[in-house]
Amino acid sequence: MKGVLTPIEMKAVDRNTEYNHIPTIVLMENAGSSIAGYIMNNFPDKKKISIYCGTGGNGGDGFVIARHLLNQGYKIHLFLLSKPENIKNKDSKTNWKSINLISKTDKNLKLSKITDSSQLNPDNSDIIIDAILGTGVNGRLREPISSAIDNINYSPAIVISVDVPSGLNPEDGVVYDKSVVAHTTLTLHKPKTGLKLADNKYVGNIEVLDIGIPLVSEEYTGVGDLLKLKTPSTSSHKGENGSVLIIGSNPDYIGAVIFAAEAAISRGVDLVFIVAPESSAKIIKQYNPEYIVKSIEGDVLNMDGYPIISELIDRVDSILIGSGAGLSSQTGELFNKIVTSTDKKIVIDADALKLVDKQNIIDSNTLVTPHTREFKEFFGCDLPDKRDDKIKLLEKLSKEYNTVILLKGVVDIVVSPDDYKLNSTGNQGMTVGGTGDLLAGLCVGISTRNTLYESAYISAFILGNAGDKLVEEYGFNYTSSDLLKII
Repeated sequence: MKGVLTPIEMKAVDRNTEYNHIPTIVLMENAGSSIAGYIMNNFPDKKKISIYCGTGGNGGDGFVIARHLLNQGYKIHLFLLSKPENIKNKDSKTNWKSINLISKTDKNLKLSKITDSSQLNPDNSDIIIDAILGTGVNGRLREPISSAIDNINYSPAIVISVDVPSGLNPEDGVVYDKSVVAHTTLTLHKPKTGLKLADNKYVGNIEVLDIGIPLVSEEYTGVGDLLKLKTPSTSSHKGENGSVLIIGSNPDYIGAVIFAAEAAISRGVDLVFIVAPESSAKIIKQYNPEYIVKSIEGDVLNMDGYPIISELIDRVDSILIGSGAGLSSQTGELFNKIVTSTDKKIVIDADALKLVDKQNIIDSNTLVTPHTREFKEFFGCDLPDKRDDKIKLLEKLSKEYNTVILLKGVVDIVVSPDDYKLNSTGNQGMTVGGTGDLLAGLCVGISTRNTLYESAYISAFILGNAGDKLVEEYGFNYTSSDLLKII
């Protein structure tokens, strides 16, 4: 697993933890408790502490820190840099109600609600805890947060930031306006990418604290991974939200391309181009007027169609080859030409896995989607029995052939050259024909705005989750058409 996470990856892990039946308020409690424990262990003689809190989850961590330190005899001055009604995070609201109640009874806690910068005074505490923004920074800082950061930086106190110094971009480490200058940053679960890229003067010493997130929340897919899906801009125009080219479908397997195209459209793709033999293209055109269908003369895909395909490749973001394509050597020649002639994202599925030479994908940008038998045929090796051994082999092959691999199975294994993900959604009802085409269509659709690796494991989760929902209603007697309705 990755040792450093982007902010959106961390949000996904948090959400997946809740999906795995651990409430987010438990993570907040663990975070606050861990930070309080760090302070008690490292600064036992520093008893006067100021905690500056924002209205998000970072501020909620600050409320919990205050509660734990109060129990150990610390004198706490907690600053809420807003009105209480502006607290957005539900767990932070709960912990605010708690600390607000405690302030009425504990003489060691002073609580200040700051709505104007004029309410801030020089801070001479022993330690200042920055729990203002964390990963929630977004553009230029507003008051009173901007002045609070100045107040922190002008203080002689030891400054500790929670997760990420407030004002520092947690993804790229850039300070666009101003940032807390921390002596120590206590980052939660794993370091964020911005901490590794930032000027060290802002982040100081980086310590990673465990907050009880189980491995399953990061190793396996969950609803949190859906947060990574890119959403259309309000000002976007036709074609800006993804365009795909699907090449396949001999006359015996027309439905394969249709399932793939419909799955791609379900992800909000603007344009779907399809290239098929003319005998198939006529039928495909009639199915959905949204398709832009081009035909190749004859009953099989062949090199005569390459000029049309080459022109379309320049117009699309991602390509899918193989759906119902058949095993003609002429089709194989065409597919290998496509793979070696573009750096566009290509999903290699179904019959294409039997036709494309694996050596040809090394310099391309590909995702291969085999089940066990297809894997053996494509890579020329057997899969080990144990899952850990499978992952190691897939990691090796992914690096060797510079490709993303989605190995379909009871538990799907998705591997990129530098990471892996497992997916346990789905059930035996998904052995019905067409599910592989739906998965390939989801992959190509999502890949127009996400990486091939993200598109693979997110697609596997979406399709498997849909299958699990259908089981609850129909048992295992559902079809690919049923899946298509809810993905």
